[in-house]
Amino acid sequence: MEHWYVYYKLPLAELPDVVPRVRALQATSGLSAAAGLQTRVDTPEGIATMMEIYPDIADAARFAQALEAAVAASDLPAAVRAGRRTERFRSL
Repeated sequence: MEHWYVYYKLPLAELPDVVPRVRALQATSGLSAAAGLQTRVDTPEGIATMMEIYPDIADAARFAQALEAAVAASDLPAAVRAGRRTERFRSL
């Protein structure tokens, strides 16, 4: 199983607008029932680092396609889409 972490930075002032959009993406896309959303604690003033968490991914190729399609269909701002970075981990 893989665990995916998608992170990106955005102005702190945009957080109230972006959070519900990300939650909607996670809820309606069927990506992962256990999907999570966090923000970094120690960030520079005025900047938020967001982290989408997708645990227990059994089929990475299928999940990658589903995530890409969900982001493309979402109403996330263009800057958020462009700034997304994905890290993939596996339990030992």
